Amino acid sequence: MFWKRFYNLCMRSGKRPNPVGKEIGLSSGIISKWKNGGIPNGETLMKLAKYFDVSVDYLLGLSPYIKINGELVPMEMTDLELKDRIASNIELLNNEGLSKVADYTRDLVDSHHYEQP
Repeated sequence: MFWKRFYNLCMRSGKRPNPVGKEIGLSSGIISKWKNGGIPNGETLMKLAKYFDVSVDYLLGLSPYIKINGELVPMEMTDLELKDRIASNIELLNNEGLSKVADYTRDLVDSHHYEQP
């Protein structure tokens, strides 16, 4: 949860994770540890919370709220989080379910003319 939130905050700010880490005095090795499931220590969590103007609880996945223009608002799931959620559900489907998902998503794309990323 921490990595997803950190990564998405970086993307929202238009920066990559390593440069953000460097700005607050961290090595790229620390950032790699987070990507592989590590969690920053308390001091670093506080620095990140201040940098992004979010709560430590938000960074750790304990709160769905983020501060925008000084107000706490629920953060929508990001594309990455939604794709992970969909992938987890797909793993549980049998062939019939997979076929229905494939048909539904094709119909959804065709009817809404979504842009390719």
